[in-house]
Amino acid sequence: MKVNSLAARAPSLIPESFPGGRRAVRDSSLSVGEKSGERVRRKEQRAKNFKTGFFFFFALPFRLCAFAVIFLQPAIVPAQPVTPYPVKSIRLVVGFPPGGGNDAMARLFGQRYAERFGQSVVIDNRPGAGGNLAAEMVAKSTADGYTLLMISSSHPIQGLLKKHLSYDPIGDFSGVAQLVHYRSVLVTHPSVAAATVRELVALAKAKPGQINFVSPGAGTGAHLAGELFRYMTGVNIVHIPYKGTGQAITDLMGGRVQMMFTPTLAVAQHVQAGRLRALGVTSATRSRVMTDLPTLAEAGVTGYEFGAWYGILGPARLPDVIINRLHAESQRALQTPEIKDRLNAEDLDPANATPAQFDDIRKGELAKWSKIVNQLGLKFD
Repeated sequence: MKVNSLAARAPSLIPESFPGGRRAVRDSSLSVGEKSGERVRRKEQRAKNFKTGFFFFFALPFRLCAFAVIFLQPAIVPAQPVTPYPVKSIRLVVGFPPGGGNDAMARLFGQRYAERFGQSVVIDNRPGAGGNLAAEMVAKSTADGYTLLMISSSHPIQGLLKKHLSYDPIGDFSGVAQLVHYRSVLVTHPSVAAATVRELVALAKAKPGQINFVSPGAGTGAHLAGELFRYMTGVNIVHIPYKGTGQAITDLMGGRVQMMFTPTLAVAQHVQAGRLRALGVTSATRSRVMTDLPTLAEAGVTGYEFGAWYGILGPARLPDVIINRLHAESQRALQTPEIKDRLNAEDLDPANATPAQFDDIRKGELAKWSKIVNQLGLKFD
């Protein structure tokens, strides 16, 4: 009882190592009723502690998830408004003077864009260096959709032909829309003593270096078509580059030069009027405008085929939203009755490539012509 009385007065003096510990000492100082009540309270406290620990343990993952949702989720940034396009005039750059195929296509589709966009489209003719001055300007312009370039299928291979090109014909541009495929026709001045392709080849072989062919510039499609003809027939004909199709055709009709490869639409009326003589088309299929005219392959140059197209490019990194808008309007224009009739009358076929496919087509032209250019030995400074 003495120990118990001491424990009641100073329970902290009893070590836990004492049999039963402090709790046993305290219990020994209680009556039977008090002991029973104490045991009930301890049992209830243990149950309460168990429940608290149980729910804390199993609720922890849910609390962590809630914490993550509230504090770790990224900040919600309000969507930025899409800038409408276009909100000002568009400049469509052409690397040749008025009167050629590139210029005609630029004006045809430029008018359509202006009608659909409600903004003016300025056709900016920048002739020189076979279209490369215009291409360089567009390559270095801001990629905002307000400066575009009209090209033909010879554009992707300019790096193969010119050593000191200041731009990359593939990497410095975004494909916007391939517009149309076109056929070229071999035409001569009526004074040339050859009514067929075979007769022209024979004449050129009989007079090496005395027959010349003209083009809108070195490295253009007309030039490449002529070089391919020279290579496949073995004739010695001389290339004379001009600064545009219009002046080249004028000199051809004047008899100052002898032959030329040019889009059908550029010379059809002159052929019909007898000012020029057509000998054959460069494509694999015949012309819809000159239905009696054979292909060059049919006319004796076995395997000859020169297909070509027109398209529109923008500077590299042009936003997809702008590319898609321009491409959609181009395709919509090709479906209109007036443009369908125009294309059919000028021997053009609509193109339906997507912008990504157009990029692949441009790369394909580069791969195809790299072999031909090496075989022909073409290179210009």
